[in-house]
Amino acid sequence: MEDAIIVGGGPVGLLLALELSLAGADPVVLERYETIDPTIKAGSLNARAADALRRRGIAFGGDDPLLTPGTIGVRAPRVPGAVRPEPGPFTPPRFAGHVAGMTLRPDLVRWDELGRTAESALVAQQQVQAVLRERLAERGVPVRQSVTVTGLSVHDDHVVVHADTGDLDARWVIGADGGRSIVRKSAGFGFDGLGGVMTGYQALVDGEGLDTIPLGWHVTSAGVFRRMPNNLILTAEFDGAPADRDVEITAEELTRAIRRVTGVDATVADVLSATRFTDNTRAADHYRRGRVLLAGDAAHVHPPFGGQGLSLGVLDATALGWRLAGVITARLPESVLEDYDAERRPEAERILEWSRAQVAVMRTDERSRAAGRLLRRLIDTRDGATEMVRVLSGDVVGYGAPGELAGSFAPDWAGAPGEAGSYFDVAADGAFVLAHRVGAAVPESALSSDVRVFAGLDVPAPLVLVRPDGVIAWAGDDSDALCDALRTAGRAHNARVRV
Repeated sequence: MEDAIIVGGGPVGLLLALELSLAGADPVVLERYETIDPTIKAGSLNARAADALRRRGIAFGGDDPLLTPGTIGVRAPRVPGAVRPEPGPFTPPRFAGHVAGMTLRPDLVRWDELGRTAESALVAQQQVQAVLRERLAERGVPVRQSVTVTGLSVHDDHVVVHADTGDLDARWVIGADGGRSIVRKSAGFGFDGLGGVMTGYQALVDGEGLDTIPLGWHVTSAGVFRRMPNNLILTAEFDGAPADRDVEITAEELTRAIRRVTGVDATVADVLSATRFTDNTRAADHYRRGRVLLAGDAAHVHPPFGGQGLSLGVLDATALGWRLAGVITARLPESVLEDYDAERRPEAERILEWSRAQVAVMRTDERSRAAGRLLRRLIDTRDGATEMVRVLSGDVVGYGAPGELAGSFAPDWAGAPGEAGSYFDVAADGAFVLAHRVGAAVPESALSSDVRVFAGLDVPAPLVLVRPDGVIAWAGDDSDALCDALRTAGRAHNARVRV
């Protein structure tokens, strides 16, 4: 019997497998595709999610050819089998993000106030998957490809996963199999929310007249569009959800959509990669039912604006991994899995609310456009632009009371003189980290194989206990309180999401 079966080998499922493996469990990943799905998907991670990968030694840039910046300021999707010339050098102005298709003005953002908070990562989802697969292969974690899961049979002490290759038994099953999750449906999770009113396309194309379409985000009388320098084009129209999202997307269909929304007489001749989407916003009623858990799009769906879904899923994986591994290895009680639901589900609800608000002001009726004009005036202020970047970067995510260290995310503290590297380097193996100020006494009781001790600069308290997912579990100078925090596995105080 397997410790845990993860259904879905996208970035969320792969990262969860890595987290479980680092914490001592033996997961198995089941993936229906034979290779990484080349269809164009998310192209960025917010700062919170990027830091989650940096804590595991996955950096962006440097010598890694999979994660190095492109020449145009964005990561052009690497579509296997598609050959196209590299775009010429292009240095865009600093991009602050967008809200409802309205680009934020970077000159208004108080970047010094945000600091590293604003350091998101522009990287294709497929690139993240490729790096995670390499890490799992190094650790000997099996990723079984070309396996289609058809259902589950849930029992008190195990779960049977039914697949086209045969049945598999596991103590725990995690659905990371996307918005139409078989795991979620088979296990009986509720999935309430709002249906879609939008038909959107995101496509990497070649053709005639495309270079006359204005670059960047634009709102028109017919909808919203965005064009990147490599002819990555997004369009959104608000005339209802698509009748069938699985029908092949043709060049003719994209040509019609682009002409309607942009007003430009362009023609798509070649579709390198394309996806059709809508604006369903739904979340599972719980993230756990017995021995079945959900993460990523299996737990929440919303339109793909700004890569929020990928970032949300990455933090699901890191929040669940250490907890579930602790339960599997009998180090932690099952109750910590309820804390996973308590922390992550409210964050999904926040993103759903954010997505619904953007769709509301992007619609083409005059009331929506009036709301959009009001929003434009607000984000064209220093306070408004800075706050929007704070939201987009994920800086608003936290699980404690505002202003308290417990429940906030630890930054990458630099090591004290004589200390190797930084906090992120020490956190790379997925253990708890006890960071302390130089000269602070470290209690003997905290010295164990499960805790890494790190002397850092700018540590905000004499002793700071950081969970494997980067969340500060406890801070102070009381040795007894630290021991209590270690015994309770560092569950953050007053767990809730700051909005």
